[in-house]
Amino acid sequence: MSDTPVSTSPVEAPPLTERLRLLLVDDDEVDRLLVQRLLGTTGLAVDVVEATSGSEALEHLKARSFDVILLDFFLPGEDGFWVLRELGRLGSRSPIVVLTGQGSEQMAVELMKAGASDYIAKSRLSAERLEQSLRQAMRLHLAEQRHRALAEALPQIVWTAGPDGRPDYFNQRWYDYTGLTPRPAAVESGSAATLLPRDVIHADDMAGCLGRWSESRLAGAPFECEGRIRRHADGAWRWHLIQALPLRNAHGRILQWLGTCTDIDDQKRAAETLSFLAEASTMLTASLEMSVTLERLSALLLPRLGDWCAVYLQDDDGPVRQAMVAHVDASRVPLLREQHRAFPPSATASHGVARVLRTGVPELVPELTDAVLHEALGEALGPTGDDARIRPGSWIIVPLWAQRRVFGALKVCALPSGRRYGARDLELVQELARRAEIAIDNARLFEMAKAEHLGAEQANRAKDEFLAAVSHELRTPLMAMVGWTRMLRSGQLGPEKAARALEAVERNTQVQTQLIEDLLDVSRIITGKMRLEIRPVVPGMFIEAALDSVRHAAEAKGVTLCAELPPGTGSIHGDADRLQQVVWNLLSNAIKFTPRGGQVTVRLRWVEGHVGIEVQDTGQGIPRAYLGQIFERFWQVDGSSTRKHGGLGLGLAIVRHLTELHGGTIEATSQGEGHGALFRLTLPLATAASSRGSTPLVQVQARQEVPSLDSGVLKGLQVLVVDDEPDALELLTVVLESRGAQVFTASSAREALEKHQLHRPHVIISDIGMPGEDGYSFIRRLRALPLAQGSQTPAIALTAFARMEDRTRALLAGFQMHVPKPIEPAELIIVLASLTGRHPRVDSQVQAVRQAP
Repeated sequence: MSDTPVSTSPVEAPPLTERLRLLLVDDDEVDRLLVQRLLGTTGLAVDVVEATSGSEALEHLKARSFDVILLDFFLPGEDGFWVLRELGRLGSRSPIVVLTGQGSEQMAVELMKAGASDYIAKSRLSAERLEQSLRQAMRLHLAEQRHRALAEALPQIVWTAGPDGRPDYFNQRWYDYTGLTPRPAAVESGSAATLLPRDVIHADDMAGCLGRWSESRLAGAPFECEGRIRRHADGAWRWHLIQALPLRNAHGRILQWLGTCTDIDDQKRAAETLSFLAEASTMLTASLEMSVTLERLSALLLPRLGDWCAVYLQDDDGPVRQAMVAHVDASRVPLLREQHRAFPPSATASHGVARVLRTGVPELVPELTDAVLHEALGEALGPTGDDARIRPGSWIIVPLWAQRRVFGALKVCALPSGRRYGARDLELVQELARRAEIAIDNARLFEMAKAEHLGAEQANRAKDEFLAAVSHELRTPLMAMVGWTRMLRSGQLGPEKAARALEAVERNTQVQTQLIEDLLDVSRIITGKMRLEIRPVVPGMFIEAALDSVRHAAEAKGVTLCAELPPGTGSIHGDADRLQQVVWNLLSNAIKFTPRGGQVTVRLRWVEGHVGIEVQDTGQGIPRAYLGQIFERFWQVDGSSTRKHGGLGLGLAIVRHLTELHGGTIEATSQGEGHGALFRLTLPLATAASSRGSTPLVQVQARQEVPSLDSGVLKGLQVLVVDDEPDALELLTVVLESRGAQVFTASSAREALEKHQLHRPHVIISDIGMPGEDGYSFIRRLRALPLAQGSQTPAIALTAFARMEDRTRALLAGFQMHVPKPIEPAELIIVLASLTGRHPRVDSQVQAVRQAP
């Protein structure tokens, strides 16, 4: 509100088109006739009702309403002030013009304070003066009615007071808010203190507000103060900004005070909260010592927010420990500590600290009942003698978060005789907890620095051991591959040994490829980028495909494979290739650890709603102490340099993750060393509703099973091969030419563009990683050419960049297919034939497998 006093501007009154009902109160008949005659000469249409006394006038007003009242100040046994008071008590809102035989400035002020709209000295009474006064009174009355209508429509408290400061009006919002009953104006204006009723205004604010109101009224200056007003709906004391401005006439005389009460409770409390939280941030971050941080936290909480408080911390799945407890009465702290020591929070409790730690959801209980306390504290309550000193009546418990996990809880309690917490208290404690959790977590990290350092040293040793294992597992097949290839080049091997050499090279190549695939799968698992192509799959199909893949290895080692695969009608929603990989890993693992003459059995079980797959072997078994660790990455029962079996310890970790992605479970059991092992895989069956309308069931083939193609399937096909590695170019050239293709080679993107324009090949096979300009740039430049220059030539990205994002990037750049290295020559021929339409019967699943990384 502006500090500038508001004055009434002399605007024209609206034309009076209806007849005025006027009450003339005067005991002198001559004066009444004079007034009647003067009214007749004005431009006003008036119906006059006469009264010779104030009492008679009141009777007329009880019977009907009047537009305006002309009141003689001096009546027999009565004066104008008495009549004005009685009219106000009656609740009359009609404007009153007082006629007085003698007048003064002081008299005018008193009359205006008493409620008169205007006054006229009878010695100056004329038709013009009378008409002007009546019109002015009606204009002011109309303005007042409009103002009051507006005040009733406003969503805040509006009030008015007379020139003497005594209130004469409150809008309905005031009565709805305070629960007070409306009273006649004369009763309301009996005292200036009525503006601030003692049962509505907080006692601590009453004296200050009344003092400021008195100062403003005497000085005629704008009034403003802050005070708490009780809200009747819930009994809450809420801060309001109470303001008032004086309304003055053209001569500067105060006619009325116009005031408002604006609810500022939220803003005021928010400002106090911000100040408190700023102080809390400064205090809590000033030290890294846990004890100092917790002590300062308790000082912030007590007694401002409660009677006692505690901080509980939990490391991983360990027990809950009470890191801090404080009470406004320090003598009660040992009792609280003993209570927690003897009765720690129950992990299954549905209320209290345990629930907050378990769910991460804050708990506010405004009124703690015996049932809630016994559920949360159990026997910790004890007999009612001692616990009465610490028994909470209301509490707030909020979680403490760090790195997206709950590591503790902050508990603030009020005694039964104290406060009762609400939503606003919960918000404040949560804000304080956010600052406290940072400080506490920093202190925890500070205390854990040495342990973390030790852990880092252990991690470095584990990394070195892993790299040594990777080096060993990669070098072992490389040695066989390099040795046999050099022997073949020397020409010293006979036909039989040459065939054995080629088999050894191929076998070790597959071993090395599998090692790399396992490492890539683990990378996808760690980064959360493992993708499944979900569709209905018959369990028996992928189990048989896995059996076909390992049958040769089992026969070579002398291990018997047995299968119990009863037919069933259900299917699984899953990725056929990944499910085959799971079973293949379990079978390969079982064969590896089963000695010659042993047996590996795979069983298919149909259970209601699920399918069970068991892989059992008669091998060396697993020590019971290690059963809980075998599914961890890089873990092996024997990881020493003298171990009998190689590998990186990744297969079972991949099995567990793929199983969980399919919504299943995997467990291992063993009676101990020498008693074999049993792996039990459980997968949910697809529901009937989800199976309807789905894609056809996937027909799964063994991993090594590749469709055969005619030797001349690529005859006449012109292929441009782009790779910066000469050996790769030569290999691809030999493979493609053996099937009838005409091959052009390029070792860079620039050379590839030149040969493309020269030969216009039917298809392009390009590497991605090349010096200077990579395959992405090459294909984008090719696609930017005009159509007539071969911009739409089909292209395959053949690359060692095998991640899912690499495939996506290649397809977005303009390649039609993405094929990861290494690739079997036969598979490359299939992909090329499929892309160019030379073998339409190629199974689409083979294409999809080769496109996925």
